[in-house]
Amino acid sequence: MPEEKHVEQLSAPKNTGRGVVLHHFWKKEGAAWRNRAEYYVDGILAAHVSERHTPAEEFGRERNRKEAPLLVKRMKKHAVKRIVYETLRQYYQKDMPWGSLTGIRPTKFLRELSAEHGAAEARRIFAAAYHVSEQKIRLAETICSVQAPFMDRKKENELDIYIGIPFCISRCKYCSFISKDLQFNQTIKTQYLPRLFWEMDSMRPIIENYHVRAVYIGGGTPTALSEKELEALLLKVTSLFRGNYEFTVEAGRPDTITREKLAILKENNVQRISINAQTTNDRTLELIGRRHTTQEFEQAFSLAKEFGFQSVNTDMILGLPREELTDVEKTLRDIMRYEPDNVTVHTLAIKQSSSFAEEQRNDLPDAKLVSNMVELSQNFLQKKGYLPYYLYRQKYMSGNLENVGFARPGKECVYNIDIMEETVSNLAFGAGAISKRLFPEKNLIKRAPNVKDLKNYIERTDEMVLRKKELF
Repeated sequence: MPEEKHVEQLSAPKNTGRGVVLHHFWKKEGAAWRNRAEYYVDGILAAHVSERHTPAEEFGRERNRKEAPLLVKRMKKHAVKRIVYETLRQYYQKDMPWGSLTGIRPTKFLRELSAEHGAAEARRIFAAAYHVSEQKIRLAETICSVQAPFMDRKKENELDIYIGIPFCISRCKYCSFISKDLQFNQTIKTQYLPRLFWEMDSMRPIIENYHVRAVYIGGGTPTALSEKELEALLLKVTSLFRGNYEFTVEAGRPDTITREKLAILKENNVQRISINAQTTNDRTLELIGRRHTTQEFEQAFSLAKEFGFQSVNTDMILGLPREELTDVEKTLRDIMRYEPDNVTVHTLAIKQSSSFAEEQRNDLPDAKLVSNMVELSQNFLQKKGYLPYYLYRQKYMSGNLENVGFARPGKECVYNIDIMEETVSNLAFGAGAISKRLFPEKNLIKRAPNVKDLKNYIERTDEMVLRKKELF
């Protein structure tokens, strides 16, 4: 870690003009690097932090010369975030729950630090160098502990599969995905599915070289497809992917669930589904553009439980407009009546410039209230016997917080762990899907993204296949 750190509160004039200016620079000093951040307010140097780093000390072991440029790049990436955060923290006297960590996978980073330095030192680094709060460190440690058996069960030559169905029956106001509203896109759906199936078929020779560990059909809302389309998709999956793998379909919207579709899922060996409440307050559902009621959620969830799937998940969102702690507690108590196997707790993340943010500007809970909602939900679920088993973060997330998946013991979703921890290669099909191949011996991940636009995807599916063949 850094050899030295210097923090000052000064009043040194500088010609920066009125307003605030954050200035950062690097300087090479022999084998080390000087990292400095300065914060000016109306031309006055209000706070600055200076650190000195060496790459080997930063990451704990000597590397060969070929790794040196990559090591310096990695060191700079982490050090810049830390020093800028600490400079602003010194001036504003404000701590963030995840400190200076900005990545979406803090548990992956904690695991890497633990492997490099040991668990105790990894904890110290999270707290001292990155200013992660004690509460979030404990959360990350718990998740890593729950995930450990799944890491041990990994085999060589394994592969996860993702299939994207980017359609919904209507668009929720907070949604940032590429999903298309089927009210206006029925024609493009009929063009999309044949190209998706062709993309999948084209990768058959490569798939046969791997052991498929998990298959996940996401969206969008896969159950927005008709019964005939859904059955065709599932038959394609079962014909391509052999063996004993976890099979999940993100059903999602309660207003797309029918007895016929649930029967099709069950008959085609789907083990896990999700039917998402988001909230059980009808007033809020209307505000966010969810075209279903709490009663429809309850009916769909109860119907799904009749089919005996191995796991039925539900999602909820914290930080929705006009909601208070009492609303969150109501949602938690309501969904507990249906005994979900998994509960995924999301924190609302919307771009501040979006129309939804502008429309709801005066109705969104503040960061403190959202933080209290997160604490309430995590305590509530753990007291009910659910354990946090995966976590990820997003840009524009209220309160700089996190999304957490909770599960009853033995009900964890393998795919969710794999994708968030980046521990298994992933072959992804459909518009906007990103395939990843892991090279553990090189500590390297290579990616092959599919284009997001549906029209481009339909016209360029052969190019998407070529990208994947070059990757695998």
